[in-house]
Amino acid sequence: MSMFVSILKKAVPLPKVEQYDRYLFVAPHPDDIEVGCGATVAKLCELGKSVTFVVVTDGSGGALDNSVTDTQLIAQRREECTRSAQLLGVSDIRFLNYVDGMTYGNKNIAVDIAKIIVDVQAQVVVCPDYKTVFEYHPDHLWVGEMATIAYYLAQYKRVGARYGIASDAPVEALAYYYTDRPNRYVAISKKHFAKKMQAIQCQQSQFDQATVRSYLTYFKLRNARFGMRIGKKRAEGYRVLGNVHMHCFPEAGEF
Repeated sequence: MSMFVSILKKAVPLPKVEQYDRYLFVAPHPDDIEVGCGATVAKLCELGKSVTFVVVTDGSGGALDNSVTDTQLIAQRREECTRSAQLLGVSDIRFLNYVDGMTYGNKNIAVDIAKIIVDVQAQVVVCPDYKTVFEYHPDHLWVGEMATIAYYLAQYKRVGARYGIASDAPVEALAYYYTDRPNRYVAISKKHFAKKMQAIQCQQSQFDQATVRSYLTYFKLRNARFGMRIGKKRAEGYRVLGNVHMHCFPEAGEF
């Protein structure tokens, strides 16, 4: 079996995350991209890549201070998200404003994300892994699945047209963050990691200083572990699939 998988890897290699020019990062909430892959975003922006964020929900489902109104929290989280994205180097942020807490219809989200994929002509879509064993947050699971369906809708012009999607996009890779099965790694520098942590600190409605410190320790250890897998000091990990791996080829799961 290992020889068979080795041959498959050579015949249909997994895409390398950094090799493309245009990226769409999908977030269930206003802080998820920063937490899940902020250092990768900082690196891509430093390399001059085109990076767009789409934030699906309004983030009104939770806050450190439960005395704030939904309206106040939504405004605060949008401002925090905008500031943190800009810190990472991203200025194109799309807010879909679905009410936080899985109160939305799934097909609508998939279509909305697909329209943005087409609009920015994304080659890579980055979203939460909705098949992660230990993830239970319904927004993460739901948005990850809908982003995957959006990838499909954006790829096939004739299918997308049935949902009001005007054209198609040259999508070539789907990369899942928040994954327990990474198969591709993005080497990051100390500077990229520092930007990630600064971006997380922007999310003051969600994280106090004690939480940020615990995240700092966790991410240092996780990034070091992933870095060792590719001979680097630190890296972020993704479950990556190319178009050939996503349809009718179940062996892709062994990669």
